[in-house]
Amino acid sequence: MEWQAICTFLDMLELGFYPNEYCFTAMIRACSNAKYSWIGEIIYGSVLKTGYFEADICVGCELIDMFAKSSGDLGSAYKVFEKMPERNLVTWTLMITRFAQLGCARDAIVMFLDMELSGYAPDRFTYSSVLSACTELGLLALGKQLHSRVICFGLALDVCVGCSLVNMYAKCAADGLVDDSRKAFDRMPAHNVMSWTTIVTAYVQSGECDKEAIELFCRMISSQIQPNQFSFSSVLKACGNLTDPCIGEQVYAYAVKLGLASVNCVGNSLISMYAKSRRMEDARKAFDILFEKNLVSYNAIVDGYTKNMKSEETFLLFNEIADTGIGINAFTFASLLSGAASIGAMGKGEQIHGRLLKEGFESNQCICNALISMYSRCGNIESAFQVFYQMEDRNVISWTSIITGFEKHGFAARALEMFRKMLETGTKPNEITFVAVLSACSHVGMISEGRKHFNSMYEVHGIVSRMEHYA
Repeated sequence: MEWQAICTFLDMLELGFYPNEYCFTAMIRACSNAKYSWIGEIIYGSVLKTGYFEADICVGCELIDMFAKSSGDLGSAYKVFEKMPERNLVTWTLMITRFAQLGCARDAIVMFLDMELSGYAPDRFTYSSVLSACTELGLLALGKQLHSRVICFGLALDVCVGCSLVNMYAKCAADGLVDDSRKAFDRMPAHNVMSWTTIVTAYVQSGECDKEAIELFCRMISSQIQPNQFSFSSVLKACGNLTDPCIGEQVYAYAVKLGLASVNCVGNSLISMYAKSRRMEDARKAFDILFEKNLVSYNAIVDGYTKNMKSEETFLLFNEIADTGIGINAFTFASLLSGAASIGAMGKGEQIHGRLLKEGFESNQCICNALISMYSRCGNIESAFQVFYQMEDRNVISWTSIITGFEKHGFAARALEMFRKMLETGTKPNEITFVAVLSACSHVGMISEGRKHFNSMYEVHGIVSRMEHYA
């Protein structure tokens, strides 16, 4: 349809007709994708030349949207915004929304403050976008202030704002609780599929409320609200977390009935559900019947094979991914390295290491951690240390992996030395770190130092000792 619009526009010019602001607006909208963005830039020049950019605010809004949607070029979008001689609430909200959606949450908040200083009163769409920006940055305190203002202006009952509040409280809760999310949801006077899906997803993402998520999904259906593909994806994840494929299969049957089973996010969640339930044959069937597989589909099945100790199938899929040309991300490489480690296949691990170097992932923290673990578990602790040494950005997993590696290979003194260096960098150890440290003390007979580290677990680091630490 976009190409037909563009051809019609060109035909109009050839016939001697001059476009007006409405025609330019429609044409720019047709160019708001990666394929035709170059035509949109030519139209931009024409708009400036003919004076319609200054004459009509809608033309400027469409140009902002075109740059943001077609290539994610927020720099050019913002330049258009700055050039606009006249701005209104829609213009400000559009720019804030695009910043929030395209990973520039801090810029979205700054723009929101600038908008208010310019004398514009935010509406429900503005608040929804800036609350999403707070969620992205984990700014719960600012989000609560905005919540108070939303209540004062009578916008808290709006579905769009309510969904943003539910999502913010779910993702920003430090303790993983969803109480505040549920309160925001329950205060909404009316619910639609978006609000139900948001609260179901919030319960799933909390990590401990999967049963409640399924109950909410059932309540949504009882309320005569038809689920969408995102609703099904979330509830299938809940079934996977509970390793309850029976309920999951009933949910999937309903998705089939509604014609949503072939949607990627539903199929990918079904693969993960079967994989978590150790039903890899069913997971593979779910993968094979997907009409259009994406990288998430491949990652789901690769991760399933890896965690179910089926490394040969993992490496076969690795070759298949390479043949499709889809591309491989950090998660794929991490799963493949875990598969190599699980069977002690250092040769395979080295091949994967070579491939990820070629793809430019050598500085990725997640992959480096997986490499340390792979080399360590395959018996090459020096290569593991080399990867660790070359890392620019280390986290607790990086330190714990190398400490555990040295401890497992009998280098207790080096393990304890690394632990001391870890504390010097200010990295906070976790319970797994202390398992390795206490085991290292045990191997070299350092009873007093082991007792000191054991006592520091709770007294200094606030870690409650478990059975593994006493052992």
